[in-house]
Amino acid sequence: MARLRLDRSLADQISFNEAEQLAHWTGLRRLKLDPGTLERHYLFVDGDDSDIVARFDFLRTMVGGAMLEHGILRLGVCGPTAGCGASFVAANLALSMARRPSTRVMLADFDLRNPALARLFGATAPGPLGDVLAGNRPAIEHLRLVTDNLAVMLNSQPVQHSAELLQEPDTGLALREIRDHYGPTVELYDLPPLLGNDQTLSFLPELDGLLLVADGTVTTAADLREAERLFEGRTRLVGLVLNRGEIRPPLHVTIGNLLGRLFGRRKKV
Repeated sequence: MARLRLDRSLADQISFNEAEQLAHWTGLRRLKLDPGTLERHYLFVDGDDSDIVARFDFLRTMVGGAMLEHGILRLGVCGPTAGCGASFVAANLALSMARRPSTRVMLADFDLRNPALARLFGATAPGPLGDVLAGNRPAIEHLRLVTDNLAVMLNSQPVQHSAELLQEPDTGLALREIRDHYGPTVELYDLPPLLGNDQTLSFLPELDGLLLVADGTVTTAADLREAERLFEGRTRLVGLVLNRGEIRPPLHVTIGNLLGRLFGRRKKV
């Protein structure tokens, strides 16, 4: 059943107080997690003393500081090309951020042609997310609580003409309604590759910043320079993560060296 859509001028006047937003948030259905599935996909719901958790906690602090400094609420996560591990990074960054008691993190699967988050979390997604963005289905049917402070917006079916949908005003309106209803303090969007199609480029106006994920085994300097050319002037680069390859040095050193070497300058984060 289609949900009632409001005139945009009226929707902008509707707001919920913090207690109402918290009630909406805690009323979301909880995802049933399978430890074996999480382990197979290297997702770390509970913080431990492992090296990879420490790396994502460091990334959380670095990215969180940049988001606070620049007033960033909506952060996209993507690679320059396919297979760089953007979904893996987005999911673990969201889990790390959600371990802070004062946060409400929403992680949305916006790789509409190749959705991955439902598979990573071992969830049965409720259908095409495009129906929510077009205003034909309520967001609550696609949102699931992973932890008390993390909700994932899932998609189970590829969405045709996804770039066109992301450019539609209805998409921005749907996201504002979700924001007003649930009050997330951080929004993370798992996005398709920046190069080769215009899906992520179409969504950049809805973002405050971008976290770029490189694969140290296949990503080239040319890939990163072309990616930077596309997003420069459209959104802020918050950081660059080297997901695979020579990742033995501390993550922050790796990121700094890669940015300096490939972009010819340092990005302050």
